[in-house]
Amino acid sequence: MKNLLAILLILFSPFITTSQTVKNIGSMADMGKENFAPHIRLDTVTNKKHLFGLGPYGRMQGEISVWDGIPYFSAVNTNGEGVVSKNWQIEAPFFVYANVAKWQKHKVNLDCQNLQELQKNIENIAKEKEYNSEKPFVIKIKGKFDHLTTHIVMPRSSDVLGYQANKKQADYNFEQIEGEILVFYSQKHQGIYTHKDSFIHAHFLSKDKKTMGHIDKIKSNGIVEMSFSME
Repeated sequence: MKNLLAILLILFSPFITTSQTVKNIGSMADMGKENFAPHIRLDTVTNKKHLFGLGPYGRMQGEISVWDGIPYFSAVNTNGEGVVSKNWQIEAPFFVYANVAKWQKHKVNLDCQNLQELQKNIENIAKEKEYNSEKPFVIKIKGKFDHLTTHIVMPRSSDVLGYQANKKQADYNFEQIEGEILVFYSQKHQGIYTHKDSFIHAHFLSKDKKTMGHIDKIKSNGIVEMSFSME
């Protein structure tokens, strides 16, 4: 009887279910209209176990990436260097997050020249492995990347700590850098936590935890570990 039940579940479950726990507060499109006012304090998130999340830090004072319950945030110092710190007592104008305890891992050849191709790689692998990509989910990509360009946003107003005149972000280029990419994927949240022309929002954290930022450009052609969030 148990074997029959298992067979029926397989037959009537065409997709592997990705995480349904993705939540968001605030929106990318509304930040400027609201003068980048914070909508959430991270220490108010009640369940921090296996928490993953992305968003801008403070009033556009940097980037936030929460990796498995560890809250990293990066900001630009007066020398133009990106400095990574850890603290729960930080705010964000928008934030997307999920508690993910289980991951389905795959060794894949990540062959991409830009973020659009990274998105296509994710979609192709999701289709091949029969994941349901119609609902939001989280991806981790661990490995060495041929080239990355990241940025850390900077304050737009002189009354905000960290402001530097005529500079809205600091850009950083890396070659053959090792670390992990955190991606939130959704086909229904453009302008909320992904840009209007994309289904993904991606941050990078280096292996030594000294570099973290929002990914603008990527080039990769090699074997990586790509993990999909699971319920």
